Amino acid sequence: MGFSEEIFSLKNNKGEMMYGVVHHPARPNGALVMMFNIGLHYRVCHSRLFVRQARDLQNRGFLVVRMDTSKVGYSHGEIPVGRAIDSYDAVQTGLFKDDALIFLTYLRDRFRPKKIFFTGLCGGALTAIIAGAAAGEVDGVVFIAGPVTVTSPEYELSTMHPFQADILVAGYLKRLMSPSAWARFFSGRTSYRSLFTSLKVKLATKFKRDNAGIGEATNMGGDEEENKGDLFNRVFYESFEALMRTERKILFLMPELDRATYDFDSIFARQVLGHFAQSSHLFKVARIPKANHTFSTPESTRCLFEETANWLNSNLS
Repeated sequence: MGFSEEIFSLKNNKGEMMYGVVHHPARPNGALVMMFNIGLHYRVCHSRLFVRQARDLQNRGFLVVRMDTSKVGYSHGEIPVGRAIDSYDAVQTGLFKDDALIFLTYLRDRFRPKKIFFTGLCGGALTAIIAGAAAGEVDGVVFIAGPVTVTSPEYELSTMHPFQADILVAGYLKRLMSPSAWARFFSGRTSYRSLFTSLKVKLATKFKRDNAGIGEATNMGGDEEENKGDLFNRVFYESFEALMRTERKILFLMPELDRATYDFDSIFARQVLGHFAQSSHLFKVARIPKANHTFSTPESTRCLFEETANWLNSNLS
């Protein structure tokens, strides 16, 4: 089957050339979907996920655009040399917001869509929500597997994340009845540090959750935010709050087997969303079972495409 696809380019405020691909639908439904690159990866995404999803939405009548913001993929500009984690945090706090808004202005003026939706995976989800909150003409955001934290340099190398601790403890429990596992333990071939650290983190996390006060959810500062090296992303929170305040919609699509989902649940869904009960008609949390961060299995990909398309279709009118 043939697809109508077009390459385009434009410059950002720094004069850096940026490139994108427009997927033209055969029977347009009047909606534009802008897909933002996953962190520092370019517009194709892992296993061509964005290409396949764009064509799926194109077949359903959506005008879809995949873009390389500056410093990514085919576009011009360079990310400053440094720690990768610092680059990720920069993306997750709005590094590509201005580029996103330039793309939006160009596409809005060219196509005059009746509805505009932003979507992105991981760091692209943060670009989508941050830029979407800043642009009043954006009707909704699809936030896919996005992290709701930024990294605390003081903790990142000295602590273990609770998600990693859960995986390690589960593995140890499965081997409790294994003679060979006990032989490794008593012979010193087991990593005692990993074993005891994972147990310590698991118990500490459970204790903290069981003893959490009702008022902690609204505390956006201090040590209460610290989550084994990760801090709640205030820019994400402010962007979500802006969407709710202006009565625009958002779909959170979270994969079951992902560390980002652990943080989303423990820091945001359980502690923050309850305070937006009056806006519950504006947001939806959907979980993709047995899916990892890149939706690498056929079943998880199918679920991702269906959930996204169904939500977009439900918000066309």
